[in-house]
Amino acid sequence: MEKRWGDEWLPGMRVRMVDNLSPGREVRNGVIKDRSWGRERRKPIWNFLVLFDGDKPEAVRVYGPGSIGAGVDAARAAE
Repeated sequence: MEKRWGDEWLPGMRVRMVDNLSPGREVRNGVIKDRSWGRERRKPIWNFLVLFDGDKPEAVRVYGPGSIGAGVDAARAAE
């Protein structure tokens, strides 16, 4: 199987990151709900669906692997 950027981040992992739909760009806690593969500049990557704490299940946001990696690291540091 082809290695994809983001293989190490899985659904269920906690994240702490900027809410990309918040006008104030607030930092929020949430969880990776799902991921789907895609390509960016012809390289294989994962795209991630994030559900922030307190949001309805249909309010998921999409993030790329760079943002998710930083979000997972921030959540671990906040523990």
